[in-house]
Amino acid sequence: MKYAFLASGLAALLCVAAPANAQDYPNRPITLMVGFAPGGGVDIVARSLGAELQQRLGQPVIIENRPGANSNIAALATARARPDGYTILVGANGMTTNMALYPNPGFDVDRDFAPVSSIGEAPPVIAAGKGFAGKTLQDLVTMAKASPDDLAYGSPGAGSSAHLMMELFQRVAGIKLRHVAYRGGQPAITDAMGGHIPLLAVNLPEVLGQVASGDIRILGVPSLKRNPLLPDAPTVAEQGFAGFEASTWWALFAPKGTPPEVVNRLSAATREAVNAPEFQQRLRSLGGVATGSTPEEMGAFIASERARWTKIIIEGKITTE
Repeated sequence: MKYAFLASGLAALLCVAAPANAQDYPNRPITLMVGFAPGGGVDIVARSLGAELQQRLGQPVIIENRPGANSNIAALATARARPDGYTILVGANGMTTNMALYPNPGFDVDRDFAPVSSIGEAPPVIAAGKGFAGKTLQDLVTMAKASPDDLAYGSPGAGSSAHLMMELFQRVAGIKLRHVAYRGGQPAITDAMGGHIPLLAVNLPEVLGQVASGDIRILGVPSLKRNPLLPDAPTVAEQGFAGFEASTWWALFAPKGTPPEVVNRLSAATREAVNAPEFQQRLRSLGGVATGSTPEEMGAFIASERARWTKIIIEGKITTE
């Protein structure tokens, strides 16, 4: 009876302590995990967000880059971290596609993570080098139908958001292109500029400089409205493919089991951060837009994205090999 009383007393103390700790959050530095190398798009977004969160949470936000396996290494490290809000992840599209692309990524976004908030998004683009004679997407489609599997396009890698966008476009357009996977967007852009490959599917921030110089031409942007940085570049939808839309997005995740009070605190701080003029301008300079969402809204988006792209991956037999 004595031990039962002690056990019940300890349980009561734990129940009281957990909310108290959550209410004190944060009281020490926060680690923001990034699954890509320094200097890339995700890293730039993470560092900009970290600076804003630091102001709002009153604690240092330390960026930790763990690149590899399309962000799986950083995601797995975050999933295994203590669920207290002090190790969180800036994730991208791979959070919803890697479970289908990899035989064993080591994590499941639904099982191992608590969605916190969306951060922002930018479109990948369908582009061409100087060696491509066509001027529009309809030219591309006509040429591809005349010579199936002959036209090649480069992407930043197998399973990247740009690659999957192009797979979806081929289905919608009824064409077949030859995919050449590079180790990042810049090598693909370099080959397109040199005439070694005619077409590109890359993230917009990576190619803005080459578009400005005239070395790369945008054939189509997969957003429903024209991008403010590329007002002369038509959308895919306005070229005869109604409703076609795809994006590269960034979002904040915490390990599953993180107290709801902490998740909500992080979510509110993130929504404030992405509404800051400096942050919004930073994303606009990358061709993107800031978003922000509640944990519930982010969870619904993740479920929708996972279902959409898993279908494309499975039916297209897409692998990372």
